[in-house]
Amino acid sequence: MRTKNYLLSLLVLVSFSIVSCGGGGGGDDTPTLTPEEQRLVDLAGSSGTTWVATSITFDGAPATGFENFSLTLRGTVTSKTYTTADGDPLFGATGTWDFNGTNLNQIIVDGDTDNVFTVSNLVTTTTPNTVTLTVNFTADGGAAFGTSGLYVLNLQEQ
Repeated sequence: MRTKNYLLSLLVLVSFSIVSCGGGGGGDDTPTLTPEEQRLVDLAGSSGTTWVATSITFDGAPATGFENFSLTLRGTVTSKTYTTADGDPLFGATGTWDFNGTNLNQIIVDGDTDNVFTVSNLVTTTTPNTVTLTVNFTADGGAAFGTSGLYVLNLQEQ
């Protein structure tokens, strides 16, 4: 009888040990990110990411006025901000950005739903990370203002 109690106690102890170690699978307690949280990490990092241009085109030709372009994205699920250098007319010096509803491949800058940026070619497995932003931009004043057209921004993480 004593041997049975000893074996039962040992079995219970081993069972509790296995359960407390996460079933023997290593016990990774890192929470799984939602798709939006993961996209935020990819674009804005944990404390902000600065993207610089490798090329910017306007209607298929090299764009002018973006020689020192940089875009710094910061964000949480509830608050997303940016700062730029040489971003005019596409971006103000500072502002807000957000995803286009549930579409994590589109971003809206400063609430301007007429100029939605498409996020493509996001590569986070190389150094530096790269991304392409594309927008069929319509400026105040229209085509006569000379800045309305298709912009393609190829960017890399600084």
